[in-house]
Amino acid sequence: MSAGVPLTRLYFFSGCCALFALVYGFLGAEPTPVMQMLLGLGPAVAVAAWLAADARHNRTVLAHDAGLFFYLTWPLSIPWYAVRTRGRRGWRLAVQLYVTALAGWLGFIVGAVIAGLGRVTA
Repeated sequence: MSAGVPLTRLYFFSGCCALFALVYGFLGAEPTPVMQMLLGLGPAVAVAAWLAADARHNRTVLAHDAGLFFYLTWPLSIPWYAVRTRGRRGWRLAVQLYVTALAGWLGFIVGAVIAGLGRVTA
């Protein structure tokens, strides 16, 4: 199997979303609705776009609307796709993609927990 499409841009975008969400969570600030949507759904959409690009590269899913399919079914399609294209080592990729898709939510939770720990110890 080929290596596929690099994950660097996906990690960069999701990392930025996680960082912004971490700051919002740490400060206890309420993000605007547009920012909430970007931080919450942006990484999942980026993972779906990466899956569609990788599927085109590997010629695994030959559908024109693979991105929509992956976005609507990402909790189920991530492990299916990763194992199908990478074999047993695809589980590692599946975990990475799950964490990446949830990066915004995880960043907000981590920021809130860090802020809460700072208030408890102070």
